[in-house]
Amino acid sequence: MTRHKGFTLLELLISLAIFSLLGLAGGQLFDGLFRVREQVRQQEQDLRALLRAVAIIERDVLQVIVSPKRQAIQVRHGVLNLHRGNWRNPLGHSRGERQEVSYVIEQGQLWRHSRSPDGDYVHKQLLLRDVRSLEWRLYDRKLGWQDQWPTRLPADHPRALEMVLSVPRLELIRRVIPLAGDA
Repeated sequence: MTRHKGFTLLELLISLAIFSLLGLAGGQLFDGLFRVREQVRQQEQDLRALLRAVAIIERDVLQVIVSPKRQAIQVRHGVLNLHRGNWRNPLGHSRGERQEVSYVIEQGQLWRHSRSPDGDYVHKQLLLRDVRSLEWRLYDRKLGWQDQWPTRLPADHPRALEMVLSVPRLELIRRVIPLAGDA
């Protein structure tokens, strides 16, 4: 009597069950990796938006100019107002145009409003969405940190601006920007 070599039905069923479990586990692993990749991509976009907004604010603050007619920088009720100039054109030469810039939170969004002192048109730029809180303070050597500027007390020119920002994934981000000596 000759025996045929091959697989029995039971062996085939067991192997099918094992391969099905491996396929299911591989699918779950792929789905988990895809979700993690999506979360990391979203966090990266949020961080890039935050860094871009902070860079724009820092650029404006570093280019604050002093005017004998008005305060160069003001903080009132959570709104930062400043007068900036001397921004560079693509060739690196300074421009004579001055701007009045305000940073305002409107419905949880950080907006940059800018206009020429002589013009009426206000250019609005959305910097950051979903802002939970934003606080500004100015540092004076005599008075320390002040959340309203100009103060009612005699003070020197502010030496630094502090920004404390809170967004959903990043709580209490603090950035201190030194001001020019005559700002």
